Amino acid sequence: MLDDRPTGDRRTLLLDAIEDAALRGGRLTSAMLGQGRSGGAATRFDLNEHLAGLGSLMRARAGRHVEIRFEPAVGSLPVKLDPADLDAVILELVSNACAALVRPGVIRIRTRRLGGRVRLIVADNGRGMSAAELHAALHRFEQPSVNGFGLGRVRHFVENAHGRLRFRSSENRGSVASLNLPLVLKVAGAETAATAPARWNRMTRKEIRHEKRQSITA
Repeated sequence: MLDDRPTGDRRTLLLDAIEDAALRGGRLTSAMLGQGRSGGAATRFDLNEHLAGLGSLMRARAGRHVEIRFEPAVGSLPVKLDPADLDAVILELVSNACAALVRPGVIRIRTRRLGGRVRLIVADNGRGMSAAELHAALHRFEQPSVNGFGLGRVRHFVENAHGRLRFRSSENRGSVASLNLPLVLKVAGAETAATAPARWNRMTRKEIRHEKRQSITA
């Protein structure tokens, strides 16, 4: 990317992303070497702030022809997760979305609070997948590599976080990934992860159509 001799804000963005990538990559590598697998120590942090900090790396990864739109929910979203694993999952979803774009496109990253849960949505207006391709992608469990963790790893991360993953894709209409995760709630001086009513573990057809329509018309 620096070979294109960027100037001004573009150069600053890339340099910030390189520094941020080195720090995050170091944490992720240390966690993988120490654990022998993904899944390090869970830490309490605000999801919106964490995603905003990941913005420069996501935009650098996406390239100049892809617009990343971050649309956070109002207020703080305290979660307790392994930050390195979350970074790997988000970058995997962004990488997959970029690969699916057949023209300059848009990737939307949204957070929505639903009581004691948060829904993290990554939607694109790319070429999408058939039902068979989506099933194979979700149930294939790749080993960690330089190319990312794969959708199977994304599903594994969400399940370990006591969440639910919903992924919808239609050919030529884009894809929508929805990660339903528990917030950390304070109860009588203690912290606890919220459990989810069944209705919060589903992404309704109306919501799916809305997310796809937003991505397609962006």
